[in-house]
Parts: sequence; structure tokens; C-alpha cells
Amino acid sequence: MKYPLRLSFRAERGIFRISPGVYPEEKKILPFVQNDKYEGVEMTITGEKFKIKGTNMYSINKHCFKEFKIAPGHRANYAILCNPEFKEKQWGMKYSPANNYQREYKILPLFSHPQIPVRYEEGKGVMYKDGQSVLIQNYLVMTHFEGEDVVEYYKRKGLPDQQEIGRVVQYFSSATLPLTHMHSRGYIHCDIKPGHLILNPVTGTMALIDLECTIKTGEIICGMSKEYASPEQKEMIRLLRNGESEKSVLKKVRMNASSDLYSVGLVFYRAITGKLWQDGAIPPKEINKDIPEKLNKVVLGLLEENPYNRIQTAEAMKAELEAV
Repeated sequence: MKYPLRLSFRAERGIFRISPGVYPEEKKILPFVQNDKYEGVEMTITGEKFKIKGTNMYSINKHCFKEFKIAPGHRANYAILCNPEFKEKQWGMKYSPANNYQREYKILPLFSHPQIPVRYEEGKGVMYKDGQSVLIQNYLVMTHFEGEDVVEYYKRKGLPDQQEIGRVVQYFSSATLPLTHMHSRGYIHCDIKPGHLILNPVTGTMALIDLECTIKTGEIICGMSKEYASPEQKEMIRLLRNGESEKSVLKKVRMNASSDLYSVGLVFYRAITGKLWQDGAIPPKEINKDIPEKLNKVVLGLLEENPYNRIQTAEAMKAELEAV
């Protein structure tokens, strides 16, 4: 089992302290269900959605929902709000007793793009199930995007064949749009992975979510998911763990847009091959014979270890995909 790397915030200096990840990537964590108020309550599990039999109404402050889910690699529960004053599936809420969403709440207004969430509210409140208090939760309410993790989508659907490849190209071309917007504002996401690229196959678009690790270009990173991190991110972590100062590290390693593109390449590779690039670095066309040579070159161009040899911008990636 692999663990994501997480960095904890050290408030007095405004930096993040590196510590080993403690949250299993694949384990479904149900902290409040383990509360003794739920002893003997029967649960039904369907996919990644969890329902407790009965009335099934939850609330945190004034926000109401009927079910929640936990996606692989995420530390928070997620629910679609059903308040009567909201449009159907308009707002989603992620919540956790351990996470703090103040940083992401401050970051979200920096961007204005239909494929990046709009914030609604952040806070802390008691969670209730059918009127009974359960646990205090931190929460963030933001735009809900219909769809699913792009890698999980192709795990379920099967490897894309020659006909499906065109749609995959369309989906990842769509993902360049919020990235272009973010990068043009001088920011990088820093935590791109399958669960942060939400595919809606009906509209053919992918949304970019979970901006809690987003930083300004050239800053020290504040978190990453090791399995989808760029070589620059891993090197930055290594140097910091070895005790080098931030100033020294920034002279040796600089984060920019191409770091996000490397992570996109890892997700792209897994979607079209079903494999992790790190498990063998085999060209995608050798695994899936339906991948055209031009697409093979684009993906390999995203996965260059040397950032200077990599596809440099989301605009360039989009242009290359359009030529496939």
C-alpha cells in the first residue's frame, strides 16, 4: 500500500513541515461512522457511496445532504448538498474532522474559470445525522462538478480502443483550459492526480479541483501526492528533508507550469494504458496498440524527467493534442 506525502503547516514561520504521509491512498476512512453512536447501525456500500439505512439526512451547520462518498487518495468525505434554496447538484461539500480548508478557501477566488470550483463557504460545525450530533467537522462548500476520476472511469470502461482514443484526447485537451488559466495567473496546482481531474463524459470536459496545495510559481511546495509528483517536487522534498534552507532549495529547484504537466502526463498515461509509468516507463503504444504514434509522443513529451525537455505549457500541450 502506498502513502501520499503530506506536509503540515507551521504557523509561526508560515512554512510547511515535511512529515511522512499517514493516509492510505486506497483505504476508505469513515471517522464519524466509527463513533459509538453508530454501534450496530447497518451500512450499505455501493461503489464509493455510503448510505446508512434509515432516514439518511445529514447536516453540518445549515448544509444538508443524504449521502457521502470517499474517493481513493482523498482524506475528506464528500457530499452533494440538497438544501431547498440550492439548485439540484449545484454545491458540493468536502468535510473532515482533521483537515483545515481556510487556505483553499482563500486561494479559490484567485481564479475565474468554469472548470475550477467557485467557493461558497468554509467553516467548522457539528455534524448531525437525523438530528443526533456526531462529530465536529471542518468543511468547504464549493461548486459541484458532475463526473468521476478519469482513471477510475477507464478502469470501469476498459482500455480505450481506437474509437475511444479520440474522446480521451478531447478530455485531456479540455483539462489544459483550467491549467492555462491558473498558470497565466502565476500559480501552479502542485497536486494533480486522477481524483483531482473530474471527467464528465457527457460534456467532454474535465474539471480541476482540490486547490489546497496550489502555490505561486517559484515557491516552496506545501504538499503533494507522491505517486503523481514531478521529479522537481520529489527533489525539493529530498533537499528539505536533508535540512537545506528554503532559500538554498529554491536556488536549486524551481517549480513552474511544466511540473503540473508532468503530473497530467502520469494521469494520461494511466488512463490509456491502465499502468503506472513508474512501474516500468514503457512507451504507452507498447501497452495499448490502439494509441497512435502522435499521441504516444505527446504523452512521452509530458513525461520527460528533465523539465527543460518537457512540453512547457498547457497551451503547447493542447496544440499537440489537436494535431493527433
